[in-house]
Amino acid sequence: GFAVAASLALARLGVGVLFARHACRTVFSREPPDELSALASLLQVTRPLRIAWRLLTARFRTTPDVYILGEVRCGTTTLASMLRSELGMSGPFTPWVHPLADEKESFYFSGHYWGVVAPALYPLAFPLRVWRWLHRWLRGRRLFVFEGCASYLSSPWAPRLVAAVTPRPVLVVCLREPVEQHRSWWRLEQASLAWAEELRLGRRWLGPPHRTAGYPPKSFREAVLLSRSAEVGAIWRRADELAVGPPLRRMPAWALPFPNGQLSAFDRMGRLADSIERWRAIFGSECFVFVSLDEIVHTPGAVLSAIAAKCSELHGEGNGLADCTAAADGLRAPCKNASAPLPDDLAPDELTQFELAAYYRPHNERLFRVIGRDLGWHNDPHRYPFYHPSPGVSIAMSRDSEWGLGTTPGSGPGSRTDLSVSAASDSSLCLVDVL
Repeated sequence: GFAVAASLALARLGVGVLFARHACRTVFSREPPDELSALASLLQVTRPLRIAWRLLTARFRTTPDVYILGEVRCGTTTLASMLRSELGMSGPFTPWVHPLADEKESFYFSGHYWGVVAPALYPLAFPLRVWRWLHRWLRGRRLFVFEGCASYLSSPWAPRLVAAVTPRPVLVVCLREPVEQHRSWWRLEQASLAWAEELRLGRRWLGPPHRTAGYPPKSFREAVLLSRSAEVGAIWRRADELAVGPPLRRMPAWALPFPNGQLSAFDRMGRLADSIERWRAIFGSECFVFVSLDEIVHTPGAVLSAIAAKCSELHGEGNGLADCTAAADGLRAPCKNASAPLPDDLAPDELTQFELAAYYRPHNERLFRVIGRDLGWHNDPHRYPFYHPSPGVSIAMSRDSEWGLGTTPGSGPGSRTDLSVSAASDSSLCLVDVL
């Protein structure tokens, strides 16, 4: 008994320290601390023994039917909780001890497991096949399994990796107005930085070649500019190249969990149509369910019905899900993973939000054409005031033609003021006051 306990303790320590060191770099963009006591704090919020067990049993496990692709901060945690509670689906294992990640997202193709993204090991995060068989035998219907890793939508390499394990998945895309999404992502990442401080991980930030010099950005505006810079654009193009060829086995450190880190991803997150087209190039159009954050919050029963119908369409076994959605009428969506307000010195400034709205307007309109409906983001001055600048203000956005950001925003019908376009040579944002 003692020998077994000692062996398990050593295994936990060994796997845990290796995982913690990788997590410091990948998740927190820091060099691992030298003190074992700091790494020990990470051991308290990870599951090293369960990771090891699941790696050993990956070949006996299943893969997901449904993927909540993201985007991040678009209601994915709330939707995942309803897939479990209302539709009886099974979510993934997560290596982190965190109530909002449990049975929601595996982080596997985001490289949390030492950068390994080999499709053959992906099942480690999902139930044993025998459990799925028992569920069908006992309950008379299929156990649907989902993955809710919200960083997959904008990931250049995720579509081909998902295709290698689930050729015909149900792909749920959660949509949120980009400026609002950016503010929420900034708040969440500030909370993550504070969590790293609580874990005593220090401030030895990663630098080149894993992160650009000066990472992380100190303000919301700096983060937006970083995500649109030529340097970060080149890094994302390198990541795009990783998606070409045979499925990868392990990702380079500079690409994880987003190329150049979480705070370099704003621009990719906001150009939702580009991300959707990347997935459509692999899976076609039949696999998708598009839902907005407002629909998840206000009409969750209809959202669940749409997902159940798509499961039935693609897998022919959604009758049990349909029975569950019939009981979901009048359902109130739970509020999950809301981010806390920021102090004034970290809060996004108003001018940057107006600039972003001008920049994203044509990208949003393209999104509406791709999904076949207008989500109304440009028509509600009370909910989205940054699309309705005061008269006398002209918003000018520069074009970074080297990066290929596409068309720059201009004036459009129905806007309260014309938006002039700047063709400045740099990649900065500018707001021009017009007398």
